[in-house]
Amino acid sequence: MTTQQLNYVIAVAECQSISKAAERLYVTQPSLSQYIHSIERQLGMKLFDRSVTPLKLTDAGRLYVDWARKILAMEESMNNAMSDLMGLETGSVRIGASPFRVRCLLARSIAAFHANYPKIQMTIREADMKQLLDQLTAGEIDFAIGTGEFTEKQLHAEPLAEERLYLAVPQEHPLAEKLPEPLTAEDILQGTPRYLRQKPIDLSLAAEERFIAANAGEFDRDKLNTVCRKCGFEPNVAFSVQTIETVFSFTCSNMGIALIPDSLIYYGNFGRHPYYYTLPDSLVLSHISLVSRRNAFLSKAASEYALLLKQLVDVGTWRMGGGPL
Repeated sequence: MTTQQLNYVIAVAECQSISKAAERLYVTQPSLSQYIHSIERQLGMKLFDRSVTPLKLTDAGRLYVDWARKILAMEESMNNAMSDLMGLETGSVRIGASPFRVRCLLARSIAAFHANYPKIQMTIREADMKQLLDQLTAGEIDFAIGTGEFTEKQLHAEPLAEERLYLAVPQEHPLAEKLPEPLTAEDILQGTPRYLRQKPIDLSLAAEERFIAANAGEFDRDKLNTVCRKCGFEPNVAFSVQTIETVFSFTCSNMGIALIPDSLIYYGNFGRHPYYYTLPDSLVLSHISLVSRRNAFLSKAASEYALLLKQLVDVGTWRMGGGPL
């Protein structure tokens, strides 16, 4: 059983298609299909049910993939341990975050680490938090960065920074006339006196308004529902879009109101903004965490990246000008 065999079967399982897996692996579809048949002949059992579309794993296939991931994770740990003996001349760091966080929060830390350790391979996985936690548990990444609740028995979560949701209301929206004095993006970025004195509003004042929500990610419709239900109402979602950036764009276009994270305000580099209103901490304050597997071996390279990231956070880089982390 070789690393190539394990990776090929995992790729087909994840893509649920021989042709898509072949594209990912940069091999031809016939050769990959023949390779999978060869593995099945060696094992004496089928790994994939080819009678359905997309392809499904058989019971034997699920067992094979589970163990393949464990074996590859052990191999990666061994390679990292060996590379530690050579200092930081070789090694790898595997980071997972949502596409939004990769774009808005991680660029500076990755660039700084690469400048210090150019021979270390950096791998960035972009996915939602549930997928990232599955990859983390399987040993496919070293860290996941995001918000949420984490299983303490399996995972170690180290808070990096606070993140707050604001009620975002288009400047032309009638609701803006009924609410107290709003915050501008500049107030939030500069921490102006108006920012310091603004009191949280009652979100139920917006109960009759049309909301915009994301379909996926940490700021999805479930998050909106949770916050609104705590305020005693079900949100009227007029538009359901894919990303928080699209939610922001629709809000600026006066298509509804939304909950927007301050990380987008700090690092989105948008020229135009809606009005912002503070909400109670108990509803909208969370922590961005650096999540790793509890008691897992971390290579020296991965540990150095974590240290650099925390140093950038500690000196206020996530809330200062100069571009994204």
